[in-house]
Amino acid sequence: MVLGIAVAVVLLVVAGIFGKLYLDYIEQPGKGPGEQPVAQCNLSSGLRQLARVSSFRLAIPPATARTMKHSSCVWEQTAGKDGKDTRGLRIHVYDYRDANRTRVRNLEQAKGTYTSYAKSPVISDRGRPLEGTAEEATFVLPSGGKADLTEVDLVARKGEVVHLIAYFGHDKGLFSNSEFPTADAEDVVRKVAEELVAEQPARNSPTQN
Repeated sequence: MVLGIAVAVVLLVVAGIFGKLYLDYIEQPGKGPGEQPVAQCNLSSGLRQLARVSSFRLAIPPATARTMKHSSCVWEQTAGKDGKDTRGLRIHVYDYRDANRTRVRNLEQAKGTYTSYAKSPVISDRGRPLEGTAEEATFVLPSGGKADLTEVDLVARKGEVVHLIAYFGHDKGLFSNSEFPTADAEDVVRKVAEELVAEQPARNSPTQN
Protein backbone atom coordinates (compact mmCIF):
# COMPACT_ATOMS: atom_id res chain seq x y z
CA MET A 1 0.00 0.00 0.00
CA VAL A 2 2.70 2.45 1.03
CA LEU A 3 4.84 1.38 -1.94
CA GLY A 4 1.95 1.95 -4.30
CA ILE A 5 1.35 5.44 -2.94
CA ALA A 6 5.07 6.24 -3.27
CA VAL A 7 5.11 5.05 -6.89
CA ALA A 8 2.01 7.10 -7.66
CA VAL A 9 3.61 10.22 -6.15
CA VAL A 10 6.77 9.69 -8.20
CA LEU A 11 4.73 9.25 -11.37
CA LEU A 12 2.78 12.42 -10.65
CA VAL A 13 6.01 14.38 -10.14
CA VAL A 14 7.53 13.01 -13.35
CA ALA A 15 4.33 13.76 -15.25
CA GLY A 16 4.35 17.28 -13.87
CA ILE A 17 7.95 17.85 -14.93
CA PHE A 18 7.38 16.53 -18.45
CA GLY A 19 4.14 18.45 -18.68
CA LYS A 20 5.90 21.71 -17.90
CA LEU A 21 8.70 20.91 -20.37
CA TYR A 22 6.14 20.25 -23.08
CA LEU A 23 4.19 23.43 -22.35
CA ASP A 24 7.41 25.45 -22.48
CA TYR A 25 8.32 23.73 -25.75
CA ILE A 26 5.05 24.55 -27.53
CA GLU A 27 4.72 28.06 -26.07
CA GLN A 28 5.11 30.66 -28.80
CA PRO A 29 7.28 33.66 -27.86
CA GLY A 30 6.44 37.24 -28.67
CA LYS A 31 4.31 40.21 -27.73
CA GLY A 32 1.60 42.27 -29.39
CA PRO A 33 1.57 43.54 -32.99
CA GLY A 34 3.83 46.50 -32.17
CA GLU A 35 4.06 49.92 -33.84
CA GLN A 36 3.71 51.13 -37.41
CA PRO A 37 7.10 50.57 -39.11
CA VAL A 38 9.06 53.65 -40.17
CA ALA A 39 10.11 53.93 -43.82
CA GLN A 40 13.83 53.40 -43.21
CA CYS A 41 13.25 50.05 -41.46
CA ASN A 42 10.15 48.74 -43.21
CA LEU A 43 10.16 45.20 -44.66
CA SER A 44 7.88 43.42 -47.09
CA SER A 45 5.34 40.96 -45.69
CA GLY A 46 7.13 38.09 -47.44
CA LEU A 47 10.43 38.92 -45.79
CA ARG A 48 8.77 39.28 -42.39
CA GLN A 49 7.35 35.78 -42.81
CA LEU A 50 10.75 34.42 -43.83
CA ALA A 51 12.42 36.02 -40.79
CA ARG A 52 9.47 35.06 -38.54
CA VAL A 53 9.16 38.58 -37.14
CA SER A 54 6.09 40.80 -37.42
CA SER A 55 6.11 43.14 -34.38
CA PHE A 56 7.95 46.44 -34.96
CA ARG A 57 9.46 48.77 -32.37
CA LEU A 58 11.39 52.00 -32.99
CA ALA A 59 14.03 51.95 -30.25
CA ILE A 60 15.78 55.19 -31.26
CA PRO A 61 14.03 57.73 -33.54
CA PRO A 62 16.21 59.79 -35.91
CA ALA A 63 17.10 63.37 -35.03
CA THR A 64 15.07 66.14 -36.63
CA ALA A 65 17.93 68.69 -36.74
CA ARG A 66 20.45 68.85 -39.56
CA THR A 67 22.84 66.15 -38.40
CA MET A 68 23.55 62.46 -38.90
CA LYS A 69 20.23 60.68 -38.43
CA HIS A 70 20.55 57.43 -36.48
CA SER A 71 17.51 55.15 -36.35
CA SER A 72 17.48 51.99 -34.22
CA CYS A 73 14.71 49.55 -35.12
CA VAL A 74 13.74 46.18 -33.69
CA TRP A 75 11.61 43.52 -35.35
CA GLU A 76 10.32 40.98 -32.83
CA GLN A 77 7.83 38.13 -32.84
CA THR A 78 4.09 38.41 -32.40
CA ALA A 79 2.80 35.84 -29.93
CA GLY A 80 0.80 33.12 -31.66
CA LYS A 81 1.85 34.20 -35.15
CA ASP A 82 5.57 33.68 -35.76
CA GLY A 83 6.14 30.15 -34.42
CA LYS A 84 7.70 28.63 -31.34
CA ASP A 85 11.37 29.15 -32.28
CA THR A 86 12.83 32.46 -31.12
CA ARG A 87 13.88 35.02 -33.76
CA GLY A 88 14.79 38.71 -33.61
CA LEU A 89 16.06 41.38 -35.99
CA ARG A 90 17.90 44.62 -35.15
CA ILE A 91 18.47 47.37 -37.69
CA HIS A 92 20.62 50.46 -37.22
CA VAL A 93 20.45 53.12 -39.94
CA TYR A 94 23.11 55.84 -40.06
CA ASP A 95 21.98 58.46 -42.57
CA TYR A 96 24.58 61.15 -43.33
CA ARG A 97 22.75 62.78 -46.25
CA ASP A 98 21.79 65.85 -44.19
CA ALA A 99 24.77 65.81 -41.84
CA ASN A 100 26.92 68.39 -43.63
CA ARG A 101 26.68 71.06 -46.30
CA THR A 102 28.56 69.03 -48.91
CA ARG A 103 27.93 65.52 -50.18
CA VAL A 104 31.68 64.87 -50.23
CA ARG A 105 31.87 65.28 -46.46
CA ASN A 106 28.71 63.20 -45.95
CA LEU A 107 30.21 60.42 -48.02
CA GLU A 108 33.49 60.52 -46.11
CA GLN A 109 31.69 60.10 -42.80
CA ALA A 110 29.45 57.28 -44.11
CA LYS A 111 32.50 55.42 -45.42
CA GLY A 112 34.20 55.90 -42.06
CA THR A 113 31.22 54.42 -40.20
CA TYR A 114 31.06 51.47 -42.60
CA THR A 115 34.77 50.76 -42.21
CA SER A 116 34.60 50.92 -38.41
CA TYR A 117 31.89 48.25 -38.32
CA ALA A 118 33.28 46.11 -41.13
CA LYS A 119 36.73 45.81 -39.56
CA SER A 120 36.18 46.36 -35.85
CA PRO A 121 37.39 43.34 -33.80
CA VAL A 122 34.91 44.32 -31.07
CA ILE A 123 32.09 42.99 -33.26
CA SER A 124 33.99 40.34 -35.16
CA ASP A 125 37.35 39.37 -36.49
CA ARG A 126 35.86 37.16 -39.20
CA GLY A 127 34.08 39.66 -41.44
CA ARG A 128 34.00 38.88 -45.14
CA PRO A 129 32.78 40.94 -48.10
CA LEU A 130 29.39 40.34 -49.69
CA GLU A 131 28.98 41.20 -53.37
CA GLY A 132 25.84 42.53 -55.04
CA THR A 133 23.93 44.00 -52.07
CA ALA A 134 25.18 47.59 -51.97
CA GLU A 135 28.22 49.64 -52.88
CA GLU A 136 29.93 48.00 -49.91
CA ALA A 137 28.68 45.14 -47.76
CA THR A 138 30.31 42.76 -45.31
CA PHE A 139 29.03 39.94 -43.16
CA VAL A 140 30.17 40.54 -39.61
CA LEU A 141 29.91 37.25 -37.76
CA PRO A 142 30.01 37.51 -33.95
CA SER A 143 33.14 35.90 -32.54
CA GLY A 144 31.41 34.76 -29.34
CA GLY A 145 28.07 34.42 -27.62
CA LYS A 146 25.79 31.76 -26.22
CA ALA A 147 26.29 28.20 -27.39
CA ASP A 148 22.61 27.78 -28.27
CA LEU A 149 22.26 31.12 -30.13
CA THR A 150 22.74 31.84 -33.83
CA GLU A 151 23.53 35.44 -34.79
CA VAL A 152 24.64 36.91 -38.10
CA ASP A 153 25.46 40.60 -38.60
CA LEU A 154 25.82 42.52 -41.83
CA VAL A 155 26.98 46.08 -42.47
CA ALA A 156 26.11 47.65 -45.83
CA ARG A 157 26.63 51.08 -47.35
CA LYS A 158 24.92 52.75 -50.28
CA GLY A 159 26.04 56.32 -50.83
CA GLU A 160 25.76 58.29 -47.61
CA VAL A 161 23.61 55.73 -45.75
CA VAL A 162 24.93 52.81 -43.68
CA HIS A 163 22.85 49.87 -42.44
CA LEU A 164 23.95 47.59 -39.61
CA ILE A 165 21.69 44.52 -39.45
CA ALA A 166 21.68 41.69 -36.91
CA TYR A 167 19.48 38.58 -37.08
CA PHE A 168 19.52 36.15 -34.18
CA GLY A 169 17.63 33.41 -32.33
CA HIS A 170 17.50 29.73 -31.48
CA ASP A 171 15.37 26.65 -32.11
CA LYS A 172 13.49 25.36 -29.09
CA GLY A 173 13.89 21.76 -27.98
CA LEU A 174 12.03 19.74 -25.40
CA PHE A 175 15.04 19.63 -23.06
CA SER A 176 17.31 22.38 -24.40
CA ASN A 177 17.56 25.02 -27.11
CA SER A 178 19.83 24.77 -30.15
CA GLU A 179 21.29 26.98 -32.84
CA PHE A 180 19.56 27.24 -36.19
CA PRO A 181 21.56 27.04 -39.46
CA THR A 182 23.86 30.00 -40.04
CA ALA A 183 23.10 29.83 -43.77
CA ASP A 184 19.43 30.56 -43.01
CA ALA A 185 20.40 33.61 -40.94
CA GLU A 186 22.75 34.85 -43.67
CA ASP A 187 19.97 34.50 -46.24
CA VAL A 188 17.60 36.61 -44.12
CA VAL A 189 20.20 39.30 -43.42
CA ARG A 190 21.18 39.52 -47.10
CA LYS A 191 17.56 39.94 -48.18
CA VAL A 192 16.90 42.54 -45.48
CA ALA A 193 19.89 44.55 -46.71
CA GLU A 194 18.74 44.27 -50.32
CA GLU A 195 15.26 45.55 -49.47
CA LEU A 196 16.43 48.39 -47.25
CA VAL A 197 18.96 49.59 -49.80
CA ALA A 198 16.49 49.35 -52.68
CA GLU A 199 13.76 51.21 -50.76
CA GLN A 200 16.06 53.81 -49.20
CA PRO A 201 13.92 56.93 -48.56
CA ALA A 202 14.87 60.20 -50.26
CA ARG A 203 16.94 62.76 -48.33
CA ASN A 204 15.10 65.46 -46.43
CA SER A 205 17.02 68.47 -47.76
CA PRO A 206 19.40 69.21 -50.66
CA THR A 207 23.17 69.25 -50.24
CA GLN A 208 25.91 70.60 -52.41
CA ASN A 209 28.34 68.35 -54.25
